Amino acid sequence: LLRADAAALPVASGSVDAVCAAMSLQVLTPLDAVLAEVRRVLGPGGRIAALVPARLGYSPAGLLRWGRVLSAVRVPRQPWPNPRACDTAAAVLAAHGFTVDSDERRVMALELATPHETALLVDSLYLPGVAAHRLETAKAALARWARPGLRLPIPLRRVLAHVPEAGRAP
Repeated sequence: LLRADAAALPVASGSVDAVCAAMSLQVLTPLDAVLAEVRRVLGPGGRIAALVPARLGYSPAGLLRWGRVLSAVRVPRQPWPNPRACDTAAAVLAAHGFTVDSDERRVMALELATPHETALLVDSLYLPGVAAHRLETAKAALARWARPGLRLPIPLRRVLAHVPEAGRAP
């Protein structure tokens, strides 16, 4: 286990077989430096698996539910430092020399049946700079909304890519 700056990994070049970037590319900065570093440490054929948030799409119920959540925390949208790393993650990886193997969008459902589950949702959101009292107010408001069968859509994008083998174009 290693904890380090994602833009300056203390790992030898080409010494890693795989990198898993789960729910991180949208918040790691500077993104270009981070991806250059991932590319550096991966060996030829090395793989990256990226899981990032995706756009909700056109689900009216989903839009209303997310609107309620964001209204409760009083933010207009998730404040990702790298929103381009979400729905265009495949293009971002390709621009950094990776060969994209797959790009899938799926919508999961988070049940919000209890106040505890709505509090966990608020705690899981990326909300830098939002005051603790605002988060507690949001938790209380959403706790009153919780009920069995209430599902919040969680749209995700999974991109799998690899470093081209030496001598082969990406």
